[in-house]
Amino acid sequence: GELDARRWVAGAMDWCTIESDPGVFTELIQRIGVKDVQVEELWSLDEESFANLKPVYGLIFLFKWQPEQDERPVAHDVDGLFFARQVITNACATQAILSILLNSPTLELGDTLDNFKGFACALDPESAGEAINSLDEVRRAHNSFNRPEPFIPEEKQVATKDDDVFHFIAYIPFRGKIYELDGLKPGPICLAEQAGKDWLATVRPHIEQRMQKYAGSEIRFNLLAVTRDRRASLQEHVEGRATRASILEDALSSAENVEAAPGFVPVELEDDEGFLALLEKGDQAELAAQLRHENRQKDTEASQLEAVEQRFAAWKAENIRRKHNYIPLCVAMLHLLAEKNKLGPMVEAAKKQQQDRRAAAAKGKASS
Repeated sequence: GELDARRWVAGAMDWCTIESDPGVFTELIQRIGVKDVQVEELWSLDEESFANLKPVYGLIFLFKWQPEQDERPVAHDVDGLFFARQVITNACATQAILSILLNSPTLELGDTLDNFKGFACALDPESAGEAINSLDEVRRAHNSFNRPEPFIPEEKQVATKDDDVFHFIAYIPFRGKIYELDGLKPGPICLAEQAGKDWLATVRPHIEQRMQKYAGSEIRFNLLAVTRDRRASLQEHVEGRATRASILEDALSSAENVEAAPGFVPVELEDDEGFLALLEKGDQAELAAQLRHENRQKDTEASQLEAVEQRFAAWKAENIRRKHNYIPLCVAMLHLLAEKNKLGPMVEAAKKQQQDRRAAAAKGKASS
């Protein structure tokens, strides 16, 4: 009746808890309509960890939340910066992702986020947080990762002081400055002026300081990077090197069996001017060395692309399993075991195992 209808409407506006996993977040971003973006889990903050991930649009720090005093001043009314207070339950991870996407000027966001960005950046933090709830497509993508539950509680559970509550905050570069975006704060926190082109070098000590703060305690934390889709980057590299190799082969066509120049430093793929200068110079030994380099790198990156494709396929399979409702299968198996008179003995055996474990644990405590 009317109560069920109200409950259905409220449920339709709810945001479920989703698993913190790069495969989940990558598919979530794709479902929203954003092009060529993925999420990677980071195990280290050293330069080598970021080398193959650039460009990095933002970082997400996940940690077990605890109340703390933070005296750092917030930056108010930063022109063009999207910042939202966290007012929606269970949308913390998705909000951190949105904070990075909406503040990255080079991304193809798709119609949903482009339209939202057009007005949301002018909203105050509280209104921006409420406005996220109006993003039906984003909420549907988020809730598509909801695990099927056999029983639907009448009332939503609220976390207590004994529960583990995890929180997500974002770090981004924005117009020459580095910001921390934490939806539990009244506004963004400007950490530093960006030093040089690599914003990661500027933000690294701030995140390391935060990690060291939690490393000596029981607080668990994790770090994720929102980056360009590795498949797109590697595909561009493979095609670019193939094009270069073809040009070099034409330049070497009149000279057979040219030996590569020893000690030659190859021109990097991003250096178009250097490559043109190499062609204009016309040194056959250097051209041969560059060709060898392009073919070797092309083979390496083609192998890397295949590995990344396999990883995305594994993420897809894992996400299908996450969403699948296994409850009917479990119920059918229990019915089948009961029909064959095997369920009762299995239950009794499980009870006996539990009793034996408890007796062993009690005996161990008594002896100590």
